[in-house]
Amino acid sequence: MNKKSIVLILTAMIFTTAISQAQEYKISVQNSSDEKLSLIDFMGSLPIEGYNGKDIIIVPTSGFSVEAPERADGLKPSYPNGTDNTGIGLELEKSGNQINVRCLLPITKRATYKVKVPYNLAIKVESACERNSNISIQNMKNEIEIKSCQSIYLRDVTGPLVLSTVAGGIDIEYTKVNSDKPVSINSISGNIDITLPAKTPADLEIRTVTGSVSSDFDFPTDEGDMKQVGGKTYIYALNGGGVDYKIVSVSGNIQLTKGK
Repeated sequence: MNKKSIVLILTAMIFTTAISQAQEYKISVQNSSDEKLSLIDFMGSLPIEGYNGKDIIIVPTSGFSVEAPERADGLKPSYPNGTDNTGIGLELEKSGNQINVRCLLPITKRATYKVKVPYNLAIKVESACERNSNISIQNMKNEIEIKSCQSIYLRDVTGPLVLSTVAGGIDIEYTKVNSDKPVSINSISGNIDITLPAKTPADLEIRTVTGSVSSDFDFPTDEGDMKQVGGKTYIYALNGGGVDYKIVSVSGNIQLTKGK
């Protein structure tokens, strides 16, 4: 590779980094363990990652450009649902400990974002069915509430969960269960797959109408490596009982797996 090619590549890398940094939007969080972030009407796949920091960082990954049309130079973009006060197609509202971020872009944009948040922040994600796609969250220690129509993936979570989806599956891997608040997990037609630490104390209620329930925990059911039964309700004190844990799927299968 000649010197000219190397210079061109480095220039392109610097230019790309500059654009990425220009589009990055940060929201300061004073006391993350007491605050709650609501992400409303986001489109497409939405990855959310917890980290050891003090800012909420939102980066558009597709479908949005900071460049306005030439004739609109100097004008503010207007949307039916609010005003873009972030510069990346979002509206930010803060009231006390509540932080609301709403995506204002029309569904024709198919815009996507990635989000990094302090790991002990509480999170709520809610979008209409025509706007959202898969939601993935990892490395969070506080409450997570999701209302979706598609799939939900959670990894390395510890706090209380309130999850519901219509047509997607729910896939959760806990690091540990560190909560005394009830957990509610519901899917209409998708499968639910949960990995719990083996020694989790929980009062389980597991229900499915036409699906099956499988587990390698020691439920009082038929013998086998993975006990299985369809169309009924289990109520069982796991490891002596503890957190109220309700898992419901109407037509999907439920699998509860023993983790470390």
